[in-house]
Amino acid sequence: IRNRAPFSAENAIYIIRQIAEALAHAHANHIIHRDIKPQNILVTDDGRIKVTDFGIARAVSAATLTNTGDIVGSVHYLSPEQAKGAQTNEQSDLYSLGIILYELLTGKVPFDGDTPISIALKHIQEQPELPSKIVPSIAPELDAVVMKSLAKSVEDRYQSASELLDDLERILTGQTVVWDKKTVLDTDAQKTEIHKGLGKAIASGRNKLLEDTIHRKNKKKKQLITILVAAAVLVFAGITYGLYSFLYVPEVAVPDLTDLTVEQAEIKLKENGLQLGEVEFDFDGEVEKGRIMNQSYAPDSMVKKGRKIDVTVSQGVEFISFPNVVGENLDKESAVNIIRAAGFEGDITFENRLHPTVQENRVIDQDPAPYASWAKNAPIKLYISSGPELKMEVMPDVTALSSKEAKEILEAYKLIVSAQTESSHLYPPDAVISTIPAAGKPVKQGSEVVMIISDGPGPPP
Repeated sequence: IRNRAPFSAENAIYIIRQIAEALAHAHANHIIHRDIKPQNILVTDDGRIKVTDFGIARAVSAATLTNTGDIVGSVHYLSPEQAKGAQTNEQSDLYSLGIILYELLTGKVPFDGDTPISIALKHIQEQPELPSKIVPSIAPELDAVVMKSLAKSVEDRYQSASELLDDLERILTGQTVVWDKKTVLDTDAQKTEIHKGLGKAIASGRNKLLEDTIHRKNKKKKQLITILVAAAVLVFAGITYGLYSFLYVPEVAVPDLTDLTVEQAEIKLKENGLQLGEVEFDFDGEVEKGRIMNQSYAPDSMVKKGRKIDVTVSQGVEFISFPNVVGENLDKESAVNIIRAAGFEGDITFENRLHPTVQENRVIDQDPAPYASWAKNAPIKLYISSGPELKMEVMPDVTALSSKEAKEILEAYKLIVSAQTESSHLYPPDAVISTIPAAGKPVKQGSEVVMIISDGPGPPP
């Protein structure tokens, strides 16, 4: 922290999550650490976080107080109840963890002072400054997690390490985390509170000074005390090592749960030392109904043993009402747009059909039928009008007519007319010399015919 703080939100959460998982394991076994601070956190070469030094940890009971009512733990990371000499519990460890998160994000502890007593008083009486006031880039959601962890009242803090982990998970997945500002206590009321823990701490300091004086005067007892202290150190070292081994949470690989049922996934997770978390449902056209399609941690990723893995289960293909695109005089492009806007994703094919009254390129039928319940990804077919059936006609004779007169006659036969010019001494300019096909030949409606038009000079005067 001294060399790298402030940390990014992602790195800070990475560290705090691992400490919280270790505390969750300890608290589940009724162990309160009581001295969570950076000096008791180790980082391995591969970046894993370890919680150490359970030298003042003790089992939880109705009588769990600080040692003989005195203050135990490093004062910068001390919870208000520890500073008062009151009962410690899981929330005391989570308060200290909140201090570490504050320091990771801002590079400083929330409470500092000239003496340990002045710092302890601040834990009891003062509210910490919002982390985002120090580092503006800190998100409001992280502010909320920090301030809830540092609530003066035990009831207003996270009630378990798992609750804290859930909020950190929400931040990582882009969800909202809200801090209830009602948890801010009345500062004046705090200032009037009698500080039993600090009083005993001062008295303890005076007693220790007197004890040291007696030891200096009684040289013969010094050797015995040294032996006793050495024995105590060995006992505490053994306890610390045992607790560390007991509270170490191993990591396990996440199995692949895709295509399994929820029951199969739960069995597989238990076999790997993990738990089934939240089960959500969604439609999917490729994954069979009732089978898992997604999981919150990728297969083969490493997580702490006991972690909950959330899954999403397929509900199969989604069926929705198919729109009516017939009878609205829609061209096929407009019909396709309506179908896609309704949420259908299947392939659309077209078939042309003659129709006596509907103009070309208009929709005359559809499959599925209007308002039918249809799978979103199922194929769709539209039938498109190619107009009325075309008849065979006899090519009319328009020779010697002007190009305008000839074109009007040919178009009345539902023919498509084009023109070419040719010099002629027989026909005046703009007169029709001949047609292709020739007059009297059969021709189908809708066919293209060509008029050969004279461009002069025409017959002599």
